[in-house]
Amino acid sequence: MTTYKETYYSNDDAFRAPASLGSSHKYMLNQLRQRESKSAMPLNSYKEIVRFLISRFNDLPYFNEANETVLVKCRYGNPERTIAKLKDHDNIIVPLITVSQNNIAEAPTRQRYSGVLQYRTYWDDEKQRAMRIVSLIDRPVTIQYNLNIWCKYMEDMDQLSQKVRAAFNPSIELNTNFSKDSKIFLASETNNYSFAVADKEDRIIRKSFTLSVETYIKSPEYLITSTGQIEDFKIDAELSK
Repeated sequence: MTTYKETYYSNDDAFRAPASLGSSHKYMLNQLRQRESKSAMPLNSYKEIVRFLISRFNDLPYFNEANETVLVKCRYGNPERTIAKLKDHDNIIVPLITVSQNNIAEAPTRQRYSGVLQYRTYWDDEKQRAMRIVSLIDRPVTIQYNLNIWCKYMEDMDQLSQKVRAAFNPSIELNTNFSKDSKIFLASETNNYSFAVADKEDRIIRKSFTLSVETYIKSPEYLITSTGQIEDFKIDAELSK
């Protein structure tokens, strides 16, 4: 199992990084910021959150008219596209739950206001030596997602809505490859309009829940060489504390 340890340093002009780094804290900050301004950021963390939400709310049970337990499927899709599919396709089964991303906001109450570096050591089994890794502190954000329930009957809607509310007690722990301690909160819920489906007389009703994910955007990591320079660092192994 890969192991590492982390140490944080504040932005103090009098501070000098460990001698093995061969450069000052301020110099290292400038190097990392220049690197990040030219680096492309992967979107894997966002995809992982969506996958987690779909998995968490997939197969929610409710009782139908025959008092049978039915499992409701959850999939990704914004409301406009889902409505279009419901109108154009007769084979889409409701109740249905959909998840879509809403917006991303800064989280100033969780923000560090001074330049902070995050150091950790990584043991390379192939080279049989410890590697020193450095990155800027991860950026705190609040990402909002819409969770929509689509039903024909209010009784079904009430059952599924209660299942969603009960899942937040008071929050859900977000567990992905990028986050182990972030939380998801139920921010609000809204009753939306109903609309006709295809040429049938059936109508679909929708309830929307706004979910707030308090998490961090992971900063790129760099390898510190023996000369004090930094190089791109990528690893596919899962890291554990």
